[in-house]
Amino acid sequence: MNRRRYWWFARKRPSGKSVEGNIMGMQSGSLQTPATDSLGHPNVVLDGNVTAMEVLDPTENNEKTSLLEVDDEFDVQLSWELDGAATTVVGGYWIVSLYSDDIDGVGLMTGLIAGPDTIHIVGGVTPLKFQHRFKVPTPKPKVGVYTLTATINHSPTGNPKQLTEMFGFAESTPVQIVQDLVESN
Repeated sequence: MNRRRYWWFARKRPSGKSVEGNIMGMQSGSLQTPATDSLGHPNVVLDGNVTAMEVLDPTENNEKTSLLEVDDEFDVQLSWELDGAATTVVGGYWIVSLYSDDIDGVGLMTGLIAGPDTIHIVGGVTPLKFQHRFKVPTPKPKVGVYTLTATINHSPTGNPKQLTEMFGFAESTPVQIVQDLVESN
């Protein structure tokens, strides 16, 4: 396991600051590739980055938010990319999942809340960009304060039980789900 100690390069954001004008969004994220083990991050062979994780409210025209109502569905949009010379020969599938963890000790929306979903990978010119939108329907949202974590796994076959060393994650800033909101003008 010692050979893997260099792959974990989380992109931490200063607390309370938005990223690229987004409302809250991604707290941290990272993407490991087979080249990261020996070449580190960044590298010119095959490098990965998680570029965004946004919580969207489809009941409010897909507004980016971190405050939701319990009776509304919500979406989480995840974006990531691969860079380097090997992007033209990358293939297989991404297996993506979304998890929730209560951080207030009260919330009941914990564990897997969306996915696993399978995304076919077609190699191409660098940067190779990917995006996936998780849909979290009612009645899954529960009152509480949560951290959402998306995982990105690579599978040569599309089978979630057959994964390679390519792995990534994105973690949201806190998301609060309340019973009712008072709309302001």
